[in-house]
Amino acid sequence: MKAYLLKLFSLTSLLIIVSCGGDDDYTPTETETIDTESPTPPTNLTATNKTEASLQLNWDAATDNVGVVNYAVFQNGNLINNNVTTTSLPIQDLTPETEYSFSVIALDAEENESESSDILDTCTLAETLEYKSNLSDMGVFTENLSAMTPAEGAEGVQLYEINSTLFTDYAKKQRLVRLPNCETMQYKGDDLLPEFPDNTLIAKTFYYNKNDQNPNEGKIIIETRILLKINGNWQVGNYIWNEAQTEATYTENGSVTPISYINNDGETLNIDYEIPSKQDCFTCHNNENSTFPIGMKLRSMNFTPSYTNQNQLAYLESIGIMEGVTSENISTLPDWTDDATYDILERGRAYIDINCAHCHQPGGAVTNFNLDFRFETPFDDTGIYANRGEIEARVQSTAPVYRMPQLGRTIVHEEAVTMLLEYLEAIEN
Repeated sequence: MKAYLLKLFSLTSLLIIVSCGGDDDYTPTETETIDTESPTPPTNLTATNKTEASLQLNWDAATDNVGVVNYAVFQNGNLINNNVTTTSLPIQDLTPETEYSFSVIALDAEENESESSDILDTCTLAETLEYKSNLSDMGVFTENLSAMTPAEGAEGVQLYEINSTLFTDYAKKQRLVRLPNCETMQYKGDDLLPEFPDNTLIAKTFYYNKNDQNPNEGKIIIETRILLKINGNWQVGNYIWNEAQTEATYTENGSVTPISYINNDGETLNIDYEIPSKQDCFTCHNNENSTFPIGMKLRSMNFTPSYTNQNQLAYLESIGIMEGVTSENISTLPDWTDDATYDILERGRAYIDINCAHCHQPGGAVTNFNLDFRFETPFDDTGIYANRGEIEARVQSTAPVYRMPQLGRTIVHEEAVTMLLEYLEAIEN
């Protein structure tokens, strides 16, 4: 073989060997590099269309250098769907009034995962409240109703107090409120009623101690009045306790219950206690044909109550059922019994506000006297001075069509009358 052919053959063989050996060590060119870049996290995760058992998650799309292929959704930290190809997902089979947490990650074709979205904490809606036949089914008290112990746990019934109270023939009152889980009372910019969420329950139970000198002798529990906020509107209802104090039943009818108890002075008082009808409740809890609570004004709760050692508004905010309120920015309705802190003019106006203003104000049930007894109304616009004689006579009367207030009392509030007569004399000067 000629020398150049031998050299050519040797070179060709070498090229073949080198070429074949290169197949095992192939390195892609720059344009063929494997994608290792992760997508950006999904953003703006929200929940819409919430019901008692479902909701819809929505989020803004993630971005990727090549393209996002799908999303994985987590509920309470557990993967529930890893093949979501849109930016929304309906969630079903949830429990009413329950808190859930959700998060989302994005994936590309190489299964590169994004960081997690922000975690969304949200709640399903509460089941719509309704009046049951028996108080025991309303979730207000624990199983032993007569102990009047507020229900705890999921029910979350909270005691509250007001600092200047309505007179009801010396009956004592326990006041309770229950909000749906994850919902709060919201500050509306004034010191009156906060904004209550739908499915709020407000309960007030009226009772006497058998013996005020020894409360351990037991109670005479008469009625539990309940306000429900349903679809933006307040409804009123009443439950009358049986003689055994084991249950209370719903009624819309008024009635009279004879009561006998021993007061703090050791006197036996006999009272024909009047239970209001549903129409009576509307009379007081109505303004411009809309029903509303009376007692839970922020200014009436802006003090330190007996059940905690801090300001009540601050306490309610600390336990998560009040939001946006600063007690320092809310006025306080004077306690009409506190003559050490408030003067007679303040005390008189406070008593008239809490006992009379729900009817005697614009839009209230009484319109023929042109009165406005609300505490915030300037004195010259109240009509108190012009009607001071009527006020003096009516607060001392027990005649059903003449006494003031006409509803809620059958006897004279002696201590208040003493204070009011002093007040009416003071405004003469």
